[in-house]
Amino acid sequence: MEVSVRKILPFLKTGNVSPCERTSAMINEIISEFNANISPKSVYKIFDCRVSLTEVEINCLTINSKNLAGHLTNCRSIALFAATLGAAADIIIRRYSVQDMEKALVAQAVSSAMIETYCDETEKEIAQINELKELNPVSRFSPGYGDFDISFQKDFLNILNGSRIGLSLTDAFMLTPVKSVTAVIGFSEEKREMAGKCVLCADKGCSFREAM
Repeated sequence: MEVSVRKILPFLKTGNVSPCERTSAMINEIISEFNANISPKSVYKIFDCRVSLTEVEINCLTINSKNLAGHLTNCRSIALFAATLGAAADIIIRRYSVQDMEKALVAQAVSSAMIETYCDETEKEIAQINELKELNPVSRFSPGYGDFDISFQKDFLNILNGSRIGLSLTDAFMLTPVKSVTAVIGFSEEKREMAGKCVLCADKGCSFREAM
């Protein structure tokens, strides 16, 4: 998987400062290790939707979230999707956490950027489905953003049969494997500027705003 250093840097919390030669070599080494071992997988379903001021309804679920409803204004279809790098990514991170904390931090950053990149690729794939080709995608929005309760991850996994790609939930509704994502993508007849979770955050100087 191609993953840009620009996407990795915010997870390393170095701002826009380019990594030194040693760190660059470490990043490339760990990218290669992940690419040799991980098997990213995704699953998704498309639904017609009805959006009000505070709710998003599909035929099998009603989501109470003003933030999500606002994000999906004028959308007539949505995709529910889940994606994961798989258990191998967690194993690599745990191994480095025991052996080399510096590499563990880089592995965390690289794998975080990789799941974001894989989600971007999946989002583009979904947008090419025939029934959606004439519509404009609205950037993905995940449980846990704003008032979109993280407990909806349970509903997502049930609807998508997330166990097919190895996904499960902890009692606190956190995904395992850790490098996994669930999200909603809206599709609208109108074209508008893409906006995601950053619009809900008060930290206007965050480096993720430029990287994602």
